[in-house]
Amino acid sequence: MNFPGNFITHGKVDVSELQRQIGKLTNEQWNTLSNFQQSVEAHEDTQMFPLVFDPDYRHTHPTRMPALETFQGALRPALELVSSRYEESQYGQHHVQQYGEGSFIRAMLVKLKAGGTIAPHCDKNFSLAHSHRIHIPIFSNPHVLFTVGKETICMLEGDVVEINNRREHSVENRSKTDRTHLILDYVLPGEQCCCGRKLHPDTVCSPSACMQTDLLNIPCVCHPEA
Repeated sequence: MNFPGNFITHGKVDVSELQRQIGKLTNEQWNTLSNFQQSVEAHEDTQMFPLVFDPDYRHTHPTRMPALETFQGALRPALELVSSRYEESQYGQHHVQQYGEGSFIRAMLVKLKAGGTIAPHCDKNFSLAHSHRIHIPIFSNPHVLFTVGKETICMLEGDVVEINNRREHSVENRSKTDRTHLILDYVLPGEQCCCGRKLHPDTVCSPSACMQTDLLNIPCVCHPEA
């Protein structure tokens, strides 16, 4: 989702239980979708452990993986914090009343290997462009640098940070240890992208209506970088 700025910090959560449970994962479990991750050039240094995920990046009816039940209790504080930030705002309440409650269309653990990088890229997909992408570091350190646009920050363990995934973004793990983030994609029903509000203000966004802007074939100039 595009918004003014590069990052929005929503708060902080205790990730100690997630750290304990992730520490139990085997290499075989981490490799569940490693081939998919490594087929995407920007993510060749990463491994993903999916909790809610579909390879086609659908925007409705997500697939809940069996492991979600194991992690559900540890995820709850993060899920409640994120959903409350949107649904309890005046803007969010209007959407909930008109379209229903928000939901998490994707939830995944993503490991970036020691010394690894995620190359600069923009997310060009209907669902990614119409979701709020939240990063929560579970295992990290001050030598992991996250860049969005022209801004680079170090996210601390437990930080709940939304990134502007429509701007070019990248990650560098300059440390000797793996970095693991919980990534959540939150959808508020009926919420239009910034281009949609300008190009078709009276209709909700859809893959056909937003195709050219989602692919950035029509450049988005709604929130220019400073």
